[in-house]
Amino acid sequence: MDWIARLVGAFYILAGVITVRQAIMNWRLERVFGAFMGTSPAEKAADVMLAVIAALTLLSGLTLAFLSRWAVPAFVACWIVQAGYLLWAQRWLRPEGPELTALRRSTINAFVAYTGPTLAVLWWCQSGVLR
Repeated sequence: MDWIARLVGAFYILAGVITVRQAIMNWRLERVFGAFMGTSPAEKAADVMLAVIAALTLLSGLTLAFLSRWAVPAFVACWIVQAGYLLWAQRWLRPEGPELTALRRSTINAFVAYTGPTLAVLWWCQSGVLR
């Protein structure tokens, strides 16, 4: 069972690195385009929330790859922040256009998919896989 947990952790390390990289790229683009086009407060808030999610995803993967009990709060915190972001975005950051609607759907699917590993981490903690 250890190797499955480590494999899931490695996957979320990779996902975290990719999303942290994307958050950095978003901030750079925002600085360039925001200078002459302006950025709404909702978009700025979304960027911050997505950066937090990216960092928590990376932390979740690292803690799980090392089979640490800290994986439980990391996964649960990431799940809660993702849920909060999706609830907030439903009200304040509605997608405009089919491309953004598809991206939102992908974000929701990723959240649903993250629920499984979060539950697995809770189970692994109870069953003694995490130390």
